[in-house]
Amino acid sequence: MKFLIYILVLNAFLINLFEAKDLVVGTRVNNLLISTEKVVYRALPLLRRDKDYTFVDSQRRIIKGIIARDISRSGAVATVTAGGIGANHVTIHFQSDRGEGLNYLVLIFTKNS
Repeated sequence: MKFLIYILVLNAFLINLFEAKDLVVGTRVNNLLISTEKVVYRALPLLRRDKDYTFVDSQRRIIKGIIARDISRSGAVATVTAGGIGANHVTIHFQSDRGEGLNYLVLIFTKNS
Protein backbone atom coordinates (compact mmCIF):
# COMPACT_ATOMS: atom_id res chain seq x y z
CA MET A 1 0.00 0.00 0.00
CA LYS A 2 2.85 2.42 0.81
CA PHE A 3 4.43 1.65 -2.55
CA LEU A 4 1.22 2.63 -4.34
CA ILE A 5 1.06 5.93 -2.42
CA TYR A 6 4.70 6.69 -3.33
CA ILE A 7 3.98 5.99 -7.01
CA LEU A 8 0.92 8.27 -6.97
CA VAL A 9 2.84 11.10 -5.29
CA LEU A 10 5.71 10.71 -7.77
CA ASN A 11 3.28 10.81 -10.73
CA ALA A 12 1.58 13.93 -9.36
CA PHE A 13 4.97 15.61 -8.94
CA LEU A 14 6.10 14.75 -12.48
CA ILE A 15 2.83 15.89 -14.02
CA ASN A 16 3.08 19.21 -12.17
CA LEU A 17 6.72 19.59 -13.21
CA PHE A 18 5.97 19.34 -16.94
CA GLU A 19 2.57 21.03 -16.94
CA ALA A 20 2.29 24.28 -18.84
CA LYS A 21 0.57 27.27 -17.30
CA ASP A 22 -2.37 27.77 -19.66
CA LEU A 23 -4.91 30.49 -18.96
CA VAL A 24 -8.53 29.31 -19.07
CA VAL A 25 -11.21 31.80 -18.01
CA GLY A 26 -14.93 31.37 -18.55
CA THR A 27 -16.27 28.64 -20.81
CA ARG A 28 -16.13 27.67 -24.45
CA VAL A 29 -19.05 25.21 -24.27
CA ASN A 30 -21.83 26.23 -26.69
CA ASN A 31 -20.02 29.50 -27.41
CA LEU A 32 -18.85 31.03 -30.70
CA LEU A 33 -15.13 31.48 -31.42
CA ILE A 34 -14.60 35.13 -32.43
CA SER A 35 -10.80 35.43 -32.33
CA THR A 36 -7.81 33.15 -32.82
CA GLU A 37 -4.37 34.68 -32.65
CA LYS A 38 -0.81 33.54 -31.99
CA VAL A 39 1.30 35.59 -29.61
CA VAL A 40 4.97 34.92 -30.34
CA TYR A 41 8.02 36.76 -29.02
CA ARG A 42 11.51 35.38 -29.37
CA ALA A 43 13.78 34.73 -26.42
CA LEU A 44 16.45 37.13 -25.23
CA PRO A 45 19.38 35.70 -23.23
CA LEU A 46 19.04 36.18 -19.45
CA LEU A 47 15.94 38.40 -19.81
CA ARG A 48 12.25 37.88 -19.15
CA ARG A 49 9.78 38.82 -21.85
CA ASP A 50 6.83 40.87 -20.58
CA LYS A 51 4.25 41.58 -23.26
CA ASP A 52 0.59 42.63 -23.34
CA TYR A 53 -1.96 41.40 -25.87
CA THR A 54 -5.16 43.41 -26.30
CA PHE A 55 -8.33 42.32 -28.10
CA VAL A 56 -11.26 44.68 -28.71
CA ASP A 57 -14.34 43.32 -30.47
CA SER A 58 -15.47 45.75 -33.16
CA GLN A 59 -19.02 44.34 -32.98
CA ARG A 60 -19.12 44.93 -29.20
CA ARG A 61 -20.00 41.29 -28.37
CA ILE A 62 -19.60 40.20 -24.75
CA ILE A 63 -16.69 37.83 -24.05
CA LYS A 64 -17.78 34.54 -22.46
CA GLY A 65 -14.52 32.56 -22.56
CA ILE A 66 -10.76 33.08 -22.93
CA ILE A 67 -8.13 30.40 -23.50
CA ALA A 68 -4.42 31.23 -23.77
CA ARG A 69 -2.60 27.95 -24.52
CA ASP A 70 1.18 27.75 -24.02
CA ILE A 71 2.25 25.98 -27.21
CA SER A 72 5.93 25.66 -26.28
CA ARG A 73 5.10 24.27 -22.79
CA SER A 74 7.47 26.72 -21.13
CA GLY A 75 7.18 28.22 -17.68
CA ALA A 76 5.53 31.38 -19.02
CA VAL A 77 2.51 32.83 -17.21
CA ALA A 78 -0.53 34.59 -18.69
CA THR A 79 -2.92 36.76 -16.65
CA VAL A 80 -5.92 38.91 -17.52
CA THR A 81 -5.16 42.52 -16.55
CA ALA A 82 -8.13 44.41 -18.05
CA GLY A 83 -11.57 43.57 -19.37
CA GLY A 84 -12.23 39.85 -19.79
CA ILE A 85 -15.39 37.91 -19.08
CA GLY A 86 -18.46 40.16 -19.33
CA ALA A 87 -16.65 42.89 -21.30
CA ASN A 88 -16.12 43.43 -25.02
CA HIS A 89 -12.34 43.75 -24.65
CA VAL A 90 -9.51 41.95 -22.87
CA THR A 91 -5.86 42.63 -22.14
CA ILE A 92 -3.68 39.61 -21.32
CA HIS A 93 -0.21 40.05 -19.81
CA PHE A 94 2.38 37.41 -20.73
CA GLN A 95 5.58 36.88 -18.75
CA SER A 96 8.22 34.35 -19.76
CA ASP A 97 10.95 32.67 -17.76
CA ARG A 98 14.46 34.10 -18.03
CA GLY A 99 16.00 33.35 -21.40
CA GLU A 100 12.74 31.90 -22.76
CA GLY A 101 10.42 33.21 -25.44
CA LEU A 102 6.64 33.37 -25.58
CA ASN A 103 4.57 31.13 -27.84
CA TYR A 104 0.83 31.25 -27.04
CA LEU A 105 -2.38 30.59 -28.92
CA VAL A 106 -5.16 32.92 -27.74
CA LEU A 107 -8.81 31.91 -28.30
CA ILE A 108 -11.70 34.22 -27.42
CA PHE A 109 -15.34 33.09 -27.28
CA THR A 110 -18.69 34.90 -27.16
CA LYS A 111 -22.27 33.76 -26.69
CA ASN A 112 -23.54 31.70 -29.61
CA SER A 113 -26.62 33.55 -30.89
